Amino acid sequence: MNSANPPKKFKQLCDEASACKFCPRMADLPAVLGPGNGSITSDVVFIAEAPGRFGAGKTGIPFSGDRSGDNFEILLKHSGLTRKEVFITNAALCNPLENGNNSRPTTKEIRNCSYYLQAVLDIIQPKIIVTLGGVGLQAMNLLLQTKFQLKHDAAKWQKLKAPLKLLPLYHPSPRVTNWQRPLQQQKIDFNKNTRALKKHRNSL
Repeated sequence: MNSANPPKKFKQLCDEASACKFCPRMADLPAVLGPGNGSITSDVVFIAEAPGRFGAGKTGIPFSGDRSGDNFEILLKHSGLTRKEVFITNAALCNPLENGNNSRPTTKEIRNCSYYLQAVLDIIQPKIIVTLGGVGLQAMNLLLQTKFQLKHDAAKWQKLKAPLKLLPLYHPSPRVTNWQRPLQQQKIDFNKNTRALKKHRNSL
């Protein structure tokens, strides 16, 4: 979807996502895709897991309203970026609930949403894709037919078709920052993205 009118194409995509009913357990839940996701002219796209019931599932804005969002704001601010400079989306656009609680989207649900993820990337045409957590990375693996693994590839640049680069990072949820990847280490990880952006912009 190489668009000569990105805002119009993005609006159409948002309307299409809003009407999507492919996933039975999320058919009546809102798709989080719209102006609140950020800039469609950004050089960097963040891809996380799914909206949380106290976060984006409630606010309609990725990484807002819950502790994962608070941590993301800390990381973004530390790296010198703002929401206006980036675009944030998810492997699943709706909040996957199981007995009223957040749950991991299934592979089928991620596949169902892969059309929207590919369309977003086609519209924005970023230079850098940053996945946040294993599910975001799984979504990109499905699109690219790759086999990147978070435990082996975290915070390591993966070269894709030039000039596109992929940076797999851990999710900023409290569970992850407390038990897998401390927030201080995640700050270091995020700075790799910032340095790459500065290098790209200086080469223009």
